Amino acid sequence: MEEFEEVCYTREGAIQKAIEMEQQSFDVYRKAYELVDDNRAKKLVKELALEELEHKYTLEKAYLEEEVALHDAGMDEGPSMNLTVLLQAKPLDVSSSAQDIMIYAIHEEKRSVDFYGKMAQQCVGAPMEVMFQRLQKDESNHLASLEELYENIYMPEM
Repeated sequence: MEEFEEVCYTREGAIQKAIEMEQQSFDVYRKAYELVDDNRAKKLVKELALEELEHKYTLEKAYLEEEVALHDAGMDEGPSMNLTVLLQAKPLDVSSSAQDIMIYAIHEEKRSVDFYGKMAQQCVGAPMEVMFQRLQKDESNHLASLEELYENIYMPEM
């Protein structure tokens, strides 16, 4: 996991970093969609991939607009189960299992949650604060959905 710098990026720098993260998350979900067999997991990663594209599009539009309008994330999924503490992520390759992909995706979402939370804290009072808070909420919902699905598929005895 990469550490994030203790800075409030310029508006453009923050948007660019966020776009890169959304693209990386989309790439993970696209790969997962192609490899995963479980129908619940396939449906979820497709939904998450589409949301990441929507975030990326919104962020790209933010270059040209003062206000950034993000969709309502809907109901909160609840707190994270902190599966990133229990589950070790490994690089994805052609031999990655559906479980490997889900673990990797959980770590990706946690990284995004942490990044957007840190950016919101470091940009308090700046126009970017609200956007980062909303993106953090969306990514927190993604993380909770993935963790719940992981638990249902791979930890049903718990």
